[in-house]
Amino acid sequence: MKILSWNAGYLLGYQNVCLGYVPPPIGALFGDPDVEHRTLDRLVSLIERERPDVVSLLELDRGSHRTATDGQFRKLVDSLGQRGLSYAGEVANKYGEGGVVPSMPFFGHLGNAILSRSDRPTRTHYLSAGRKRLVIEVELTAEMVLFSVHLSLGARTRARQLRQLAGLVAERANGRRAIVTGDFNTFDDAGMLTAFADSTGLELRNPGETIPERPLDDLLVGSRSLDLFFCSPSLAVERCDVLDVQLSDHRPIVLELDR
Repeated sequence: MKILSWNAGYLLGYQNVCLGYVPPPIGALFGDPDVEHRTLDRLVSLIERERPDVVSLLELDRGSHRTATDGQFRKLVDSLGQRGLSYAGEVANKYGEGGVVPSMPFFGHLGNAILSRSDRPTRTHYLSAGRKRLVIEVELTAEMVLFSVHLSLGARTRARQLRQLAGLVAERANGRRAIVTGDFNTFDDAGMLTAFADSTGLELRNPGETIPERPLDDLLVGSRSLDLFFCSPSLAVERCDVLDVQLSDHRPIVLELDR
């Protein structure tokens, strides 16, 4: 089984603006149709090449003013279908259901998604801490479950999220083997990851650095490995890599298991 995980950055591509520390301001506000279409095509080609069973995608636009599509998730599924690749899944708002932020015209369209090559049951959960708080649960097999996450940039909020996530994993896995993947945003405190691994019994699988090296990183961040996998120790991991393609400010990661 192969799992691909990527922070897609709303398909805005990657441009080295302000030494790489901020997204392109015009594109971030209004979008860029040419960049979006090129990034989508490159993502479809990547999925076609890797043929993952499951794809965890963070930061997709479900149809705001910024996207040239009717929704990036649907466009991606259709584009894969045109290449003979049948994927389906779910996209959900990353901020929750109800409340101020999801009801705003722009933010209500921002989401995370799961794509799967077969009909795998999914369920959405929302942590109580932070604004970005969606967790998507996917039943990979009767004995294995995946959780896709995108955690807060704020260290204090992220620590609360990791504690809540540990409880959610224990409750929902309920003895099944588990994988947790996504953007953990741990620029600064690897101790949080150790505590999460200890509390869940999962092993950290670090594929490597997923954001580009930038000139001030030695002063501003402690790690460029933000996108990670946590796996049950009994899982036989054959591959855990960063893919050498810069489709956004994050590079995709892949995990391959021996069934």
